[in-house]
Amino acid sequence: MVLSLIELLKSEYDPVMSGLVESIVTVDQFTANMPFMSIGTTDHLNWLLEKALPTTVTPSSGASITPDTALEFDRVTANVRRFIIDQDIDVLDSGAVGGMAMARAKAIAAAGKSLARKYSQDVLTGNANFTVTVNSYGGTSITGATIVVGPGHDSRNPVGIIRWDHDAGGSHTLRYKAPGDAEFGASVAYTSGVKVYSDNPNKWITFAITAGASAADGDITFTISVTASSTPIDGLSRLVAASQVVAASGADGDDVSLALLDQLADLCSDRNGRKVYLMHSRSRRKVMALLRAAGGATVTEYKSEIAGMGQSEPIPLYNGIPMLRSDFLSIAETVGATTTATRIYCFTLGEDAGVSGIFSTASLDAADAGEVISQGANGLTVLNVGTVQNSDAKRLRVKAYWGLASKSELGIACATGIK
Repeated sequence: MVLSLIELLKSEYDPVMSGLVESIVTVDQFTANMPFMSIGTTDHLNWLLEKALPTTVTPSSGASITPDTALEFDRVTANVRRFIIDQDIDVLDSGAVGGMAMARAKAIAAAGKSLARKYSQDVLTGNANFTVTVNSYGGTSITGATIVVGPGHDSRNPVGIIRWDHDAGGSHTLRYKAPGDAEFGASVAYTSGVKVYSDNPNKWITFAITAGASAADGDITFTISVTASSTPIDGLSRLVAASQVVAASGADGDDVSLALLDQLADLCSDRNGRKVYLMHSRSRRKVMALLRAAGGATVTEYKSEIAGMGQSEPIPLYNGIPMLRSDFLSIAETVGATTTATRIYCFTLGEDAGVSGIFSTASLDAADAGEVISQGANGLTVLNVGTVQNSDAKRLRVKAYWGLASKSELGIACATGIK
């Protein structure tokens, strides 16, 4: 069963974990209502997307039927990342707040809120930031290039290939075969920073020459690896397909409108989950003003429990679709002369095709179980790391292995350049 943090809180009887989860769900309506799905003890989730369906024929009586082999799938990968907070609590100072137990409780609550804020930011704008190492420029005479790897890649299949086609007239083209793919994608004309898709359209790179010049055809090979330092997950801004983005029609952005919300709802055609809007509070206030101006019975509300004691928070609806608020959405994007633009999402929440959180249950061995203060059903773990070696303090760790997955490109739509 896939539980959102809200549903988890309803069934959580451990007071430590209940307090931690309650600190998290009060931060962001998207994170609070998003379902979380276990991927076991692994650190990634693979799934297949339909790429091509077989053709249906209507033969006449006695006619021969030719088998169809058009059915194809694309393989997509989503990774979980470490979300960890360590805090040292001075033994003597803990007495000022009622003892070590009380000090730990305060530290756990603060850690939960910090962890949630980091995750809430990453699910919107996170970029996995794969490190790219070029192995060979294949005799093209190119000596330097910037390659940015898009979402869906798996560093366990690290080798990517760019097929460079040289044109003496200067109109060079390139194709891309992502790690793990069997074929190259469609050829595109080179411009600096051009986006090139693999045969699997869910995998892409951008390519820009920084040194040297093309002189011949060749295969440029490179490897990808996970950045050793802080590595976020791929957020919604990276997962949304180009065909699902509604760009601003005005040079300086567009005002929010009910027609725009209708367009997003139509683009988000996935039915395997609850459809929701996600927007900044500024945008939601503008939508509410439009609804009030429209008159009639157009404003209802959706109630969602956010605390184990039966508290609830009203979430307004438009056309039966809840409008979730996240102030982690930027209101400082630039469109033309506008520097305060934002974006609005519409997506489905669900494990089968919509947007869902994923978590790994990888944890301590049985021999280390004594370190665990509390464990939750969605991968949250609170550990007593022990006495700090060079200080009179106890170390506390709150951690989770979380990620984000979207199993259908039709499950997310986005409008950009919203004033």
